Amino acid sequence: MEIWISQILEPVGTAYNVGDYYEITGALDTALLQQAARTAVDEAGSLGARFVMAADGTPVQELGPAQWDFDVLDLSAAADPDAQAVAWMHADLARPVDLTTGPLTGAALIKVSADRHLWYRRVHHIVADGHGLAALARRTADLYNALHGGTCPQPSPFEPVTVAVEHDRAYAAGRTYRSDQEFWAKEAAAWPATGRLREDAPPASAALQGRRHLPAPAVAAVQEQSERLAVPPAHFLIAATALYLRQVTGADEVTFGCSVGGRSTRALRGVVAPLANILPLRVPVAPDASVRDAFTQADGRIRQAMRHHRYRYEEFRRALATAAGPAAPPGVGPLVNVVNFDRDLRLGAARGSVRTLTTGPVPDLSLFFDVRSPSEGTTVSVEANPATYSVAETDGHAEGLGRLVVELAAADPGAPLPTPARRPG
Repeated sequence: MEIWISQILEPVGTAYNVGDYYEITGALDTALLQQAARTAVDEAGSLGARFVMAADGTPVQELGPAQWDFDVLDLSAAADPDAQAVAWMHADLARPVDLTTGPLTGAALIKVSADRHLWYRRVHHIVADGHGLAALARRTADLYNALHGGTCPQPSPFEPVTVAVEHDRAYAAGRTYRSDQEFWAKEAAAWPATGRLREDAPPASAALQGRRHLPAPAVAAVQEQSERLAVPPAHFLIAATALYLRQVTGADEVTFGCSVGGRSTRALRGVVAPLANILPLRVPVAPDASVRDAFTQADGRIRQAMRHHRYRYEEFRRALATAAGPAAPPGVGPLVNVVNFDRDLRLGAARGSVRTLTTGPVPDLSLFFDVRSPSEGTTVSVEANPATYSVAETDGHAEGLGRLVVELAAADPGAPLPTPARRPG
């Protein structure tokens, strides 16, 4: 509902356009890839949705066959084919989408050299999230490989969107919802006014981006330190982000949101829809804490919040407003996302590696860990709202967060926390 309202209020806005591309290296049958991609979209059953207004003013989602464009371009003769291809993608992402008519998805296959193609995909966030995009890519690869090898593909892994609708209805009517509501109301009442970086700004159509690559040895060090601290590697990265925010804000309690998949059952994992949620986290950090103490406390806060992860972020924001009374409600802060599932593809003899273009609206700052194979390392990506951050600050946050992750991975668990760094920019 929140996405629909935002788009209605700003019909030419493009902040909810989500996009990525796969860099495919090797021999590729372009016609088979198009066929496989269209079949996967048809199987998912949700990307042909239209959002219209009923006579009483209620928004209605209508499902139907997806009608969408799959462009095929050859830029291999350009002076800089990759740069021109990515510029074309960003131009496509900057085009407004009409929710009442669609299409809400699109794709392109761009040839950049004799054996390299970029497979670009765009979708409006109202019909899919990152997990859904990854599922569509995996299914496309499975269908391509079956067609390429002359074998029968496995049955479709997708479930109808009504599975998620019924799941939400049952949750809203049950005791778990009431327990979650009580927990998050208490969290909202205790939410600090400090501990975040900036005031939220209206989501920008194009965010600033900064990146730092953590090589394989750094990823191995994170894994080893996680084992010593008895925390999952994903929690290590989230806790490291909390400690980074503590460094740059100077606050003893930091707040931020953490993206969670919102797919707690096998059936929900087969639904292509915007089921991902944001988990609000507030993490206190004692000034004299050791590395072990800080990670243990952060891990405990993450686990506690995860027990109530189904409560929608939009409802928590309303709880914040209620708790604030006539005063302006405090914001949640930056968004943290750890993607630790394999998104690379095999397409016959070719291999595809994904690159994220945009993940949706960024009111403040998004901190993104793309955890790849041990040999490839991890990419720390930062998306920043240009209304509140500069290019230098964005790059500085990517560099600073990456540097702190490496430092914490090598630290003695009993040692004091690293000395706070100077704020980027």
